[in-house]
Amino acid sequence: VHCTTKTRNSCYRIRVMKTNYFVRHGQSEGNEGRVWVDGTSPLSVKGKEQARVVAERFTKLPVDIVVSSSMNRAIETARIIAERIDKKTEQSDLFGERRHPSIVYGKIRTDPEAMKVSQEVRENFHLPGYRHSDEENFDDFKKRSLACLKYLEDRSEQNILVVTHGFFLRILMAAAIFGDELTGQECEGFIRSLQMNNTGITIIRLRDAPYQLSTGEQASKWEFRVWNDHAHLG
Repeated sequence: VHCTTKTRNSCYRIRVMKTNYFVRHGQSEGNEGRVWVDGTSPLSVKGKEQARVVAERFTKLPVDIVVSSSMNRAIETARIIAERIDKKTEQSDLFGERRHPSIVYGKIRTDPEAMKVSQEVRENFHLPGYRHSDEENFDDFKKRSLACLKYLEDRSEQNILVVTHGFFLRILMAAAIFGDELTGQECEGFIRSLQMNNTGITIIRLRDAPYQLSTGEQASKWEFRVWNDHAHLG
């Protein structure tokens, strides 16, 4: 989007980029527990306080809409933020956390079978087409991440706050940087190298015009600004 303003009969073009804030949900009871849980896990007492604290930060930032994943911990976090800044909330399955093999849900994390399955999924994640059983694999993640970015690009709001999840957010940022060229190896590098605190803030902006690197190649349309800012947690 471009705006123009006239000063002394001259016209200056002002760049305005769409800003997208991403917040990992507050700590959930599932984060604290030792059992593999699904999307029904609610916020813990600490998680609710984290959500209230990060909500205060957004009283000083421009936000037009709050979008959350449809998982309970994200919905609760989004509701606390939205009520504090008086904004509407929407939900989208696009921003949900990864789906594990259903065989692990309900098992303790030290269960031998669950540990074996988790290790196999982790070690083979980067392989094209690999799938242990009914979990979300790399190909699924790539498709969903690109759909998320298109969803955000197509929305009319200029300042969008998304409450999502730590694992998926790392993949989403990899997709923002590499786009259609994202490989399993690159994605795995993001997963293993980047950490995400509960209610950490990540910011990317959508460029308003194509941007070329000095090599002549076209850069990603997404500009990476902030990763996992959790200064509000002290």
